[in-house]
Amino acid sequence: MVAGLMVEKSKEKKKITLRSELRRQQLLEAGLKAIARRGLTGITINDIAEEAQVSYGVIAFHFQNKERMLLAVLDHLVSQYEAVCAEAMAGAGEDPAERLRTLIAVDFDARVAKTRYLAVWMAFWAEAGRVPAYRRRCTELKDGAREMMRALVAELAARHDRSAEAAQIADELYAITDGIWLSNHVTGRNGPAARRAGAQACLGYLARAFPGDFAP
Repeated sequence: MVAGLMVEKSKEKKKITLRSELRRQQLLEAGLKAIARRGLTGITINDIAEEAQVSYGVIAFHFQNKERMLLAVLDHLVSQYEAVCAEAMAGAGEDPAERLRTLIAVDFDARVAKTRYLAVWMAFWAEAGRVPAYRRRCTELKDGAREMMRALVAELAARHDRSAEAAQIADELYAITDGIWLSNHVTGRNGPAARRAGAQACLGYLARAFPGDFAP
């Protein structure tokens, strides 16, 4: 009897935890939509609650205050990027040229760089200079991505006795990606064709740097 009751309580606890996590994910997605539409300046918990169609109290229960809510949205966005990247790179094989192609494809994947997400990335980057918590999280992500790119370019450059140039090539490639993201956001031209063009621009740069490994 007691054992059966404990099992039932455990099941109920798991159900509650799952419902709470699902609600949290719903609120984070609502936060993404609200930030994409309004930006970060002046956004309120009520704006996000309205987007999620819940009360202020529901968001306060899960995140306590606006600062924690916004930081959780940033973490959610970063986690999505990291998950897409990890999945893609896991199937990319060992060749550094192929892994670089995959990394570029991730940076222009709709799950990472569609218009709404790009607007949110830009909103947090714009505030990173003012808000230390945003700056730390954005810096961690960008430093990690840059180091991955540097490692792959270094491996490729070593094949061609160009190791001295590897860091510069990688940093230039990373800057091209950032520049295309910024241009697409500012101009509003960020549909599938624009993302494909962005990826092709990066591959074109690599074709000039490593013509034997990347077809022009």
